[in-house]
Amino acid sequence: MDEMEYVKYYCEHLLETAIVDGEEYVFNDLSLIDDGMAEGNVSKLGIKKDVFIDEVSKRYEEYGIRTKQLDYDALWKLSLYLYQYIYLFPVVCTKYGMVDEYMELFTLIAKNGLKRIQFYPSINDDKGTVIIKDEKLVDMIATYIINEHNKIITEDSLNNYVVDINKIKASKDVENTTTLKYAFIQELSNFFFKWFDLEELTTPLKVVIMAAVIVFSKEGFIRKERNTKNDRIVRDSDDTLDKKYNRIMYDAKKGRLIKTLYSHEIGILNKEPMPFAFMLNSKTPKTRFEYFEWLKKYRKGKEK
Repeated sequence: MDEMEYVKYYCEHLLETAIVDGEEYVFNDLSLIDDGMAEGNVSKLGIKKDVFIDEVSKRYEEYGIRTKQLDYDALWKLSLYLYQYIYLFPVVCTKYGMVDEYMELFTLIAKNGLKRIQFYPSINDDKGTVIIKDEKLVDMIATYIINEHNKIITEDSLNNYVVDINKIKASKDVENTTTLKYAFIQELSNFFFKWFDLEELTTPLKVVIMAAVIVFSKEGFIRKERNTKNDRIVRDSDDTLDKKYNRIMYDAKKGRLIKTLYSHEIGILNKEPMPFAFMLNSKTPKTRFEYFEWLKKYRKGKEK
């Protein structure tokens, strides 16, 4: 079998697309990945093809499966390209913008009121600072801010984030490792579902997927196991890998995974469309949660 066979099949059956201004864009076209660069990237990390094939083939062949053979060279190539797609996908972070700052200020005023307001000039902001302490004037400014609520908090403003397209990072540098592993597991699972025409993955395939992901994540199969007397070094068994697969998929289903990369989008970079993921500024979720929680309590109080 051609070592690119699995990659070709993936690109024919599992592409994720978006329509923007009547044009179709693809997020996960693995055929666009540079093979030499992909091999070089994993080589620098110490991820080796022979280790991958040894782990995957040994575990799969232990089951004595004859009807559903795997091509290990093709599986290496697919896993290699999926690693590039998942771990090196471009990510931009949202800024803490006007809506977030307004929500933070609104919540502060609504909960605690304002005692004083400090203003800084736009030029030489270390000079000419004005502090408003007069209760009536402070109250007038606070009231104005509150009354602007419906102009600032709109459906459009809530769904539009400001991003710095010049500060692009790889997903492995901003996303948590569990979510990255889940994404890797999900893509390999989708492939096997299609390739073998399955409704449910068998244990051997789950074990193969986890073995592949562990090799690429450099997590290792050797670990310390604690017991009541002392620690001992153990190697993950097939049963352990099967349980790990089921656990991470269960956690994902129950929403227990921390997912910062919650959306793929199409952006413009150097006047050309570019697929990317974006993640919220670290302060945004907390600010918006507190704002909407206060709003919910306020509205419930008015209904009584």
